[in-house]
Amino acid sequence: MRLRSNSPSRFLATSTLLAALVVVAGCEPRSRDLQPGLYRAVVELPGGEAPFGLDVVRGKSGFVLYLVNGKDRVEVPAAKAVPGKLTAQLPGTGNLLEARISGDELEGEVTLGGAGGKAVLAFSARRGQGWRFVEEPTTDNADFAGRWSVTLTDDAGRKIPGVAEFSQSFHTVGGAVRTAGWAQEKLAGDANDEELDLSLFDGQQAVLYRGKLNERGQLVGECWSTTTGHARYTAIRNPDATL
Repeated sequence: MRLRSNSPSRFLATSTLLAALVVVAGCEPRSRDLQPGLYRAVVELPGGEAPFGLDVVRGKSGFVLYLVNGKDRVEVPAAKAVPGKLTAQLPGTGNLLEARISGDELEGEVTLGGAGGKAVLAFSARRGQGWRFVEEPTTDNADFAGRWSVTLTDDAGRKIPGVAEFSQSFHTVGGAVRTAGWAQEKLAGDANDEELDLSLFDGQQAVLYRGKLNERGQLVGECWSTTTGHARYTAIRNPDATL
């Protein structure tokens, strides 16, 4: 009995068929329906990405969104999702989120109004990611917990005194920065070695802080806000800091 061997042409045809199936599978269209779950969302500020959590919940009459900053959750009940598009009326007057839906990803823009004028920020989100600034945090990080005396210097050179208060659990940091004129509460972020990144998005403002400890133990960095603008800051640890 003569054994039949696979010919090169048959092997080539099989390989071509498998490659075509892989290409077809990779080209399957993404869902255009909004998917419930927790998203890592970001809005773009001049200093970089200001991340926050976006929890999408399916309710009885439609979708409800929650803006997540640490333990704080801001409900956005007026959300409308149609195939391919998400629209949500954010807290405050004239504040709006509009995004295209593509599978587990959202991409669009956020419009924020207010006394300082209208700000339009690029927005994006990916479902299934729960981290904020640092995806793989280090275990040996500086301790930022406590009260700090802060001096902010705006772009006009004006110096603004303030107080910062932070709490920390491992790499996770939360807290607030306050001055006589304003307060940025519910900041949330990460300690990474000697760096500290904090952000806030509550539907009415977007805030980003980036800082690092210097050789004297001072926290030095910059901050950006859609309501208070840009400033450089220096913070000194002071348990008795007051305004």
